[in-house]
Amino acid sequence: MADEKDNETIVVDGSLFEKDAETKTKEANKVAARFGIGQEALQGVEDFKKQLTDHKAWDLPFMGYVNEDGYGYAYVPDQAVAPGGWDAHKAFEELAPDVQTAFAIRMLFTHRDLDRYGANMFLHYERGLNVRFEIPVSESY
Repeated sequence: MADEKDNETIVVDGSLFEKDAETKTKEANKVAARFGIGQEALQGVEDFKKQLTDHKAWDLPFMGYVNEDGYGYAYVPDQAVAPGGWDAHKAFEELAPDVQTAFAIRMLFTHRDLDRYGANMFLHYERGLNVRFEIPVSESY
């Protein structure tokens, strides 16, 4: 019988980071479905991605978490304001909870460390989920 904690853990196959967007999206959507997230929320993810692109805000900590240069991650929601004043974190917070969760799950599968680890922190602290990255390593030393 599976441990109850297994239902609260998302396992991310790191070999997907270098795959095409369609493959990563398909895997992220399978994980989201496991948590009862439907098509409407997945469309909300696409809408928010477009907002980030339109406001040139992809490099901001829109989920609120940022790496403090070796000191670990901190919650800094005021660091996500794009040029022109658009507040990416405020926009993220205004999303429906299932869209937020689906978006964070999608970011777990991206090639960008900033998004992956911000998503990890959001899912852990805001949703009570654990994330385990299974990263392929070299067999040579």
